[in-house]
Amino acid sequence: MEVKLYKYIDYKLFVNDWVRNHPSNGRGKYLELSKVLSVHTTLISQIFKGDKHITLEQAFMLCDYLGFDKTEIDYFMLLVQKQRAGNFKLENYYQSKVLGLQNELQDMKSRLSDKKILDENDKALFYSNWFYSAIRLSTSLEQVNTKEDISDFTGLQPKIVNQVVNFLLSVGLLNSVDGKLEMGPAITHLEANSPLIARHHANWRVKAMDKHPHLTNDEFCFSAPLTIAEKDAPKVREILTQAIESISHIVKDSEEVDKLYCVNIDWFNPIERGH
Repeated sequence: MEVKLYKYIDYKLFVNDWVRNHPSNGRGKYLELSKVLSVHTTLISQIFKGDKHITLEQAFMLCDYLGFDKTEIDYFMLLVQKQRAGNFKLENYYQSKVLGLQNELQDMKSRLSDKKILDENDKALFYSNWFYSAIRLSTSLEQVNTKEDISDFTGLQPKIVNQVVNFLLSVGLLNSVDGKLEMGPAITHLEANSPLIARHHANWRVKAMDKHPHLTNDEFCFSAPLTIAEKDAPKVREILTQAIESISHIVKDSEEVDKLYCVNIDWFNPIERGH
């Protein structure tokens, strides 16, 4: 399993988990780190299993060794500076910067690949109604290959299916191969600050509410207003984000797909002041 830097707020825990993630529980990796940082193995042990800290210069060398990109370097350096801070006020200063960059690294834009970027007019149309996405996704099913198949599968009128399919073909979200419709790029994505994001979420939540009275045994809906410590709220967010990533991996590797499902997950403060 990949050890993801953004999940950590302690650089030592990250490095120790990174070591253990290698074959034979990372045997020989601390020796390798001592050579990279030009220090004795005893000091490496005192750093990553004790109270000492690496210098900023050593931290930067370690980032290069680990192959971090610019954002990861910034994040790792902030972790080191936070833990090297000489007083509580300075530690809190770096902690706020760590959390801000952590949110950036967790942004779904940076964790999804194979996106199809539409221009603003095309985005407005694609996200105007749930059936644009549903029609596109339905073509990934083995039994759905034509406009007629789509109409039968979704229950949508042939006129609507024809208009939507023609649009999806024109922007590359669908392909026509030997007379059969196939999905184009695997993922479309709206920026978190897009004015269309509210419509996109609303489209599918309305569909979910329509389905609530008719849920089958393999379907699931969950609503749970609750109270929680502010410091624990980011942990729940991360759990939900990990669930999304796990679902994405399952979907990517799923074979002989024959069903269309929708995932709606909400985690929010319903009474935040000023909103």
